[in-house]
Amino acid sequence: MKGKTKPLVGLVLAVVLLTALLPATGLANGNKTYFTGEECWVADLDPGIWEELGNGKWRVFGTVSQFTDVTTDPRTTGDVYVTGHGVLELVAGSGPMWGTFEILNDQGSWSGHWTGELDNWAGYAHGILHGSGAYEGLVVNVHYSPGGDCSAISGYIVETGAGE
Repeated sequence: MKGKTKPLVGLVLAVVLLTALLPATGLANGNKTYFTGEECWVADLDPGIWEELGNGKWRVFGTVSQFTDVTTDPRTTGDVYVTGHGVLELVAGSGPMWGTFEILNDQGSWSGHWTGELDNWAGYAHGILHGSGAYEGLVVNVHYSPGGDCSAISGYIVETGAGE
């Protein structure tokens, strides 16, 4: 039981962190600008640390990958750097995942946290990001749907009047 507690604690902490961030989006009085797009894999920059837990499961910590996002709103288009963690069952290619990510472009950046699930090596993720630079004071709520080298993106920017 002791070996199963650590991954569960990590998952609970990720959920608590996201829950703490969600009210900022839900309570905003501004308008929402919706966007769609595509995220494509560019490179794996760091494989992270893989620790065998037994029963075919592995704890993964600190993977870093680069992607490119192209969306219908240029504010959410840019280079993306994702740090990931998870507890994965390798034969089925499944398990919970979480981490941080940042979207960078010429006008500013977005940074935040994400949670997701891997199923048969296809994953989905949901994240909340806060803007800086020209996007200071804005919040993005984004969802990534399963794909191969590219995934579908949908989400919205909370237009608070900041960053204008």
